[in-house]
Amino acid sequence: MSDVVCEREFNTTIDGVVRSIKVSWDRPQQDRGDWRCEHRIVWPDGTATTGYGVGVDSAGALLLAMKQVSAILYLTQPAVFRYEPDDILDLPILSNVQDLEDARTKGR
Repeated sequence: MSDVVCEREFNTTIDGVVRSIKVSWDRPQQDRGDWRCEHRIVWPDGTATTGYGVGVDSAGALLLAMKQVSAILYLTQPAVFRYEPDDILDLPILSNVQDLEDARTKGR
């Protein structure tokens, strides 16, 4: 049973139609001395991708889980966006993904 702490909806365009991508992050839980935060991405076709971030505290685990989701979404083709096709996703970004965001959003 999930314990969703936050969620956000993104979009992508498939065959000229804007389709929804739903992302949720569960409440971080202690895991063998560290913290683990699971995330779920539900794609337009209904399939789900899951993963998790691990941190020394609950905030670190949630932050890393958000950064992992942003990396997945920035690498997805066709491009993922919030409201308009060249929007930033407004998520924390892993340092090696920053160039992808800058290129796609024209540095906004």
